[in-house]
Amino acid sequence: MPQNPTAPVASHPLLPQAVALHTSGRLDEAAKLYTEILSQLPRDFDATHLLGVVALQQGRYDTAQRLINAAVAINPHDVAAVGNLGTSYMRDGKLVPALQWFEIALKLQPDAVNALVNAATALHNMGRYADAIPLLRKAYLTDSSSYEACNLLGACLVRAGEIPEAAKMFEAATRSRPGDADAWANLSMVLNAIGQSARARECADRAGSLKPQRAGASGALAEAIESFRLGNSAPAPSVPMLIENANALMANGLYEDAVEQLRRALTLDEDNLTVRWAIAMGQIKAIYKSETGVTASRRALAKHMDEVAAWYRQSGGVREPFNVVGTVQPFYLAYQPFNNRELLERYGAICAAWMATLPAHASAAKPTHAPAAGGRKLRVGFASAQICEHSIWNAVTKGWVDNIDRTKFEVCLFQLSRKSDQETEHARSLVAHFEDRPTTLTEWVDAIAARDLDVLVYPDIGLDPLTVRLACLRLAPVQATSWGHPETSGLPTMDLYLSAEALEPEGSSANYSETLVRLPNLGVYVEPRNPASVTLDLKSLNLPDDEPLLLCPGAPFKYSPFDDDVLVQIAKGLRRRLFRRNSGGRLVFFRSHNETLDRILEHRLRAAFEKGGVQFDQRVSIIPFLDSSRYHGLMRQSALMLDTLGFSGFNTALQAIECDLPVVAFEGEFMRGRLASGVMRRLDLPELVAATKQDFIDKAVKLAADPGRRDKLRGEIRRRRGVLFNDMAPVHALERRLTEAVVAAAAIREEAGK
Repeated sequence: MPQNPTAPVASHPLLPQAVALHTSGRLDEAAKLYTEILSQLPRDFDATHLLGVVALQQGRYDTAQRLINAAVAINPHDVAAVGNLGTSYMRDGKLVPALQWFEIALKLQPDAVNALVNAATALHNMGRYADAIPLLRKAYLTDSSSYEACNLLGACLVRAGEIPEAAKMFEAATRSRPGDADAWANLSMVLNAIGQSARARECADRAGSLKPQRAGASGALAEAIESFRLGNSAPAPSVPMLIENANALMANGLYEDAVEQLRRALTLDEDNLTVRWAIAMGQIKAIYKSETGVTASRRALAKHMDEVAAWYRQSGGVREPFNVVGTVQPFYLAYQPFNNRELLERYGAICAAWMATLPAHASAAKPTHAPAAGGRKLRVGFASAQICEHSIWNAVTKGWVDNIDRTKFEVCLFQLSRKSDQETEHARSLVAHFEDRPTTLTEWVDAIAARDLDVLVYPDIGLDPLTVRLACLRLAPVQATSWGHPETSGLPTMDLYLSAEALEPEGSSANYSETLVRLPNLGVYVEPRNPASVTLDLKSLNLPDDEPLLLCPGAPFKYSPFDDDVLVQIAKGLRRRLFRRNSGGRLVFFRSHNETLDRILEHRLRAAFEKGGVQFDQRVSIIPFLDSSRYHGLMRQSALMLDTLGFSGFNTALQAIECDLPVVAFEGEFMRGRLASGVMRRLDLPELVAATKQDFIDKAVKLAADPGRRDKLRGEIRRRRGVLFNDMAPVHALERRLTEAVVAAAAIREEAGK
């Protein structure tokens, strides 16, 4: 419920009159006065807030959110405004931001019954009943006459199987609102469940007398069940609302809650392919609490994909299945330490089959132009949503686009997102054709097909919905992908995977559904970034200034539970090697933008350190996310950087090298685990490359305890790092391989046409 306007401090003479109109229900007239006040005092908190409340009461949720957000920016400590902002999101069906604002309100006023009930309502509608119960108990203890607290607590207790206590709460709800039919109907249901049938009948009859249209006890019970399912403070969920909630929950790392929302959606629309596919993809989480969770999720993904594919074949009535492709992708599969080819080929086959139903596909997917042997330049297109200041553009795409031979190639760029910055404009100025205007899938298909390309390169597949949709189609005779997302695409429409000699182990062709192309060295042309840095006061970050700092800069999902003990053993080794128990080196992690993932990782690591007999807080620091100059400054003040095992960091390693920071790199089983080790081997520094986990532990401990050797390594890095940059060998090899592929594809088409 939005909190009603009270008599605020009269910051403007019209404000009391506006509030009077508002409280009397004359919302449009009140809004006019609030607007007039804001024309004179644009930052007036009360007028901004209350105008937002009017919009909320009128159901204009976007406007309410914009205005109340502005009010909270003016006065972030006003509990009513913060609570109303949460209510605006909840009424709009956006449960995750709603819950976040209610939690902020509770920090400002921990005993606020409205905030407790609202937060619990959001949790209830996410299916998180156990989390809602403590909040509601607190609300009930604070105000036992709160109907909302009693009724919702009863509903959550029913879900938890605590029926006798639920009955007590519904009894309290009837005392609070004896004239409310729903309260009596709810009580009737639980009394019937615990065998008090006579009393249940009395309550059902009471509900029926208050709402005569109810058909006695059975009708009352049915409505009570519906009341439990939907809650009382949010609109009845629709399938789109539940899908949106699920997407928001997944983005916040709450996968079990997201799948629960999707299962609720499926009960409302069992023929919804989007929901079925999202449930399948939702089996793969960003981060896991244990190793068994990882392996179980892989089995669940395979099972659900097979079930969706079988259901789709049998249903026969799914319209436009191509719209489902890309809505959810198995992005985090790449962060698991297993060969994913088989799973991704299943995924790719399903996606390609669904995309083949796109009407525009039939005409756009069959290039008919002559091959490059006709004398013209080869037409090569690069399609990505990251043609801007982004790690994929900087590491992979930019160097190829900047340096490919314009006497032999005509380059087209397809910016698949609305992002635009200086790098975007730089890219636009370089190429024969730059496309960013289409807004629909079919418009993009037509725009790409119209360029009559010989080769179409997707530097990254797996991050962006539109990218994977287009990549499932045949829009050029030769199609290639690369390691912007360092994993096979699994798509039958991809011919080549552009990788690098320095990144691939022997026999790695078997890891790809595409034909693997090993370009020389690191496979890309990158330029030095020359990062600016500032010297930090380490103690301001609660970091010691007399211990070696070992940076662990990966996002939470890069740290697999299979590798937790490696970090424990490094901490143990540092303690032994440096002898001083309280000065034995520090592993430094960084907070991400996702508190849920941060919390899961921290809890898991704390448990691993406790099991290993190491005091977590003495050996690990978790510091806030730093801006670029402070991050680079910290690198210059640290002893080492530790690679993330299994899924390495290419740009991260290059940043460290430009800050003269040695990186202990792990040479993983797959290309995605060899990005940093490839950089170290290119520098001819094999002592920084570990082939086993024990070797990684030993190297990290030895170097952390040897400042003299680290200083020598810094000097070696400064002298050698030029070899990493401005390397034209990969570009020339790319030109050759693309030309060969186009000629081979033309020959195949010619032979097929005979």
